[in-house]
Amino acid sequence: MPIMGATLLKEIPWDFIAPHEAQAQRNHGGQTLERLAQRGGLGASEVVDILQGARWGTHRPCIENEQWLVSKVNEWRMATQSPA
Repeated sequence: MPIMGATLLKEIPWDFIAPHEAQAQRNHGGQTLERLAQRGGLGASEVVDILQGARWGTHRPCIENEQWLVSKVNEWRMATQSPA
């Protein structure tokens, strides 16, 4: 999923955001994640809203939200890595 206007990341893994499809649709007028990606993606603060089950606009664009998102993506990657 492309991340628009962020400094710390340009995209997040699809499998990371996909389980939150229903909240994304609630926040974005029924648009699917696929449609949102086609339209350019989401802002980091929009992803934070989706992941936390908050309504659109609860979190404002700021570096702290980007840092939180980077941390959550890193945690997800560590948890989903296959053992060697």
